[in-house]
Amino acid sequence: MFVQVTFVPSIPRIAKDLDLTDAVVSLAFSISIFANAIGALIWSAYSSFYGCRAVYLWGMPFLCVGSCGVALSASLQSLLFWRFVQMFGCAGALSLGFGVIGHIYELEERGTAIGTFFSITLIGDSVAPFLGGAATQYWSWRNLHYSIAAWGSLEMLFIYLSFPETSHPGTLGIDKLSSRGSTHIAWINPLSSLRLLRSPNVSAVMLVSTLITNTNYVLLVPLAASGMESRTRPSSARFSSQTDWEALSEL
Repeated sequence: MFVQVTFVPSIPRIAKDLDLTDAVVSLAFSISIFANAIGALIWSAYSSFYGCRAVYLWGMPFLCVGSCGVALSASLQSLLFWRFVQMFGCAGALSLGFGVIGHIYELEERGTAIGTFFSITLIGDSVAPFLGGAATQYWSWRNLHYSIAAWGSLEMLFIYLSFPETSHPGTLGIDKLSSRGSTHIAWINPLSSLRLLRSPNVSAVMLVSTLITNTNYVLLVPLAASGMESRTRPSSARFSSQTDWEALSEL
């Protein structure tokens, strides 16, 4: 979520550097949401077969390479492509985090653990606009994404050195194979989990979550463009004529 939201304050600057409009650059944000949705389905599906640790390690290179690609983007096409790769790599963070909690906590303890995990995650979401805006204003939006790539590399090293597999032995799909070599590539349908939407309770929760997410982003994305317009618009153009001032004073 931090990687996703830090992009928003830099939309006007990216549009200026690439000679595009804010609305066109906002497509990169839409692409990131789509990549997040697709990636979450894929990473969570494969984590049930290979384990959360392996999937974490597979996703981080996508984040690092995609972040460098975003920083090097010189056109809309490259920006959209690398933004998709970037967000695809970190799309499994929430779903895998919930999976790890389910592995290490008892059923009656999971609610508190998930609440704590999600609250800490939202802290990153809350400071992301400020940090992204400050980095864009006083540093560079390209350096911001280079920094994300460097941070992702450190996270990958930390996971590799100190994060164990949390799944219970014998529960993973790869553990149930009678014979396997050093590498085994399996095809898992990432859309199979959508069958859960047949439950009215699950569908209702998903609908509410979708509405909340859409409301947040509908309000968040235009703020960046409107803020830049208010700073760059000449003071004489803020009101078309003296009549506007008079009409406002009468109100």
